[in-house]
Amino acid sequence: MSTSVIARIAKIVPLAVVAAIGAAACTSPEAGSQAAPTAARSAAPAVSAPASPAATPVAPAPSAPVTSTPTSEPTTAAAAAPVAAQTSKAQTSKAQTSKAKAPAAKSAQGGTGTGTGTAAAPAAERKPASAGGIGITFDGLSEGRRIQVGDKVSFSVTWKNNDSTGSRQVAPVVATQPFEGAQCYQTLAMAKGTLERKDASGWKALPTLSQGGGMDYAGTGDDAAFTLAAGESRTVEYRMVLDAGNQPGQLAVEADAVVPHSFKTMAKSVVNAAVVDSHRPVVTSVSTPTELVVGKTPTEFSFKVSSPDGSGLLRPVVRLALPTGEGLSGQDVTIEAKVRDEWKSFEVTPDCNGLLGVAPSQLVGVMKGNPVEYTFRVGLKRTADAGPVEIQVGGDSDGHTGAVTTVRPAVRR
Repeated sequence: MSTSVIARIAKIVPLAVVAAIGAAACTSPEAGSQAAPTAARSAAPAVSAPASPAATPVAPAPSAPVTSTPTSEPTTAAAAAPVAAQTSKAQTSKAQTSKAKAPAAKSAQGGTGTGTGTAAAPAAERKPASAGGIGITFDGLSEGRRIQVGDKVSFSVTWKNNDSTGSRQVAPVVATQPFEGAQCYQTLAMAKGTLERKDASGWKALPTLSQGGGMDYAGTGDDAAFTLAAGESRTVEYRMVLDAGNQPGQLAVEADAVVPHSFKTMAKSVVNAAVVDSHRPVVTSVSTPTELVVGKTPTEFSFKVSSPDGSGLLRPVVRLALPTGEGLSGQDVTIEAKVRDEWKSFEVTPDCNGLLGVAPSQLVGVMKGNPVEYTFRVGLKRTADAGPVEIQVGGDSDGHTGAVTTVRPAVRR
């Protein structure tokens, strides 16, 4: 536009309007199209970003409206899209990394861990379970030691805190496991006898020698509980006596470190001993039994028994190897012993294993000769089935029961 034309217009139109028209004429469409992406890019970091170079000819807008007016939704979405994409990608990568590490962490924890891979310690840093905890050792009761029935056996047990730091509270517990040589084996095969523990006040009799069928034995050490500092140990003395009724067999003696006033066992140690009995009577001979006719004629037989302790306390053992669960009772069985050429009847009752017989305490004076010979006859009023009839015979000397021998008479029903 020429200078003369502008001068003529200025005479007619106000100068402010001319300035506005000139500014508009100087801004090209291309400049406006480039300003929009620039503004969008600058809006994402902060509202206080410098103005776009394309807007330089225009006077700056007041600062207050800019800071108080939120960024328009299209601008926010456009600016947030790259950031959201990067964040999502980072989270996906982190999740995949965590998922890859999780099995390793679970494996390192023995299959029970639930933490992420970042929380799992390397396997090389984990200490084996045997490196710490409570250690238990026996003294005076070694593996395979022979324990004579009726003898007093003294031994001690030492509990040690193998942890490098921290203390442990321990209730010392000692008891025997189920015993294969138990006299009464049908319900609970428990060793019978006494167990004592030496406390500060002296020897204390414990409630039981055997663990039994429950967890009550775990509380027998509560009154003697102690605290072990790291590396500290405590030794407790014990003594036990097995009753005469226990049969020979392997006996496991167990020592436990129990959390006081609970059934939680932290550690245990077991020593296997061999129970023997030099006082057991022995059956030396058995005659051939006569025929047994059910409901009519009893079978008759004789057997001889020898005892290391002599015949003074010797008693015969006679019992029918048919448990009461098969329908027979003491009323269905007759057992008689020959005493000085006369037959004497005895009460037939089940023993602790359910076998029908005569209690040895009833058979006083039923003997003759040395070794002692006994003559018995056993009758059946009925039988539960058509199987063989077996009669166990043996001897008992002051509670020491010997091995039995089985008599099998011919049976006619």
